[in-house]
Amino acid sequence: MLIANHNSQVPEDRDALEALPGVGRKTANVVLNIAFGHPTIAVDTHLFRIGNRTGLAPGKTPLEVEKGLEKRTPEKWRRHAHHWLILHGRYVCKARKPDCPACVVRELCGFKGKETA
Repeated sequence: MLIANHNSQVPEDRDALEALPGVGRKTANVVLNIAFGHPTIAVDTHLFRIGNRTGLAPGKTPLEVEKGLEKRTPEKWRRHAHHWLILHGRYVCKARKPDCPACVVRELCGFKGKETA
């Protein structure tokens, strides 16, 4: 499809990207962000968890969390925000055992089960 429909170029358009086999919104956001420098936020399981757990961007779907994070993330940080949040979710705000004492935003977090030690 890239050869036939896009002159062998990766398209810089979300709809065109999502029309490619295997490309959903998250992948399209990653491509737009990394390849083209767009300030997108790709919501994976880590961002979905952080958005809901902290109260920063609660939502029942990844799209709701994405929209919430876009609203709350200042434009100047948006291009790299999802990378920082992914790392935070992977290493600090982990799914099974969050490391709340090591969290730099612990005081702002709305997670009711957070450790206070």
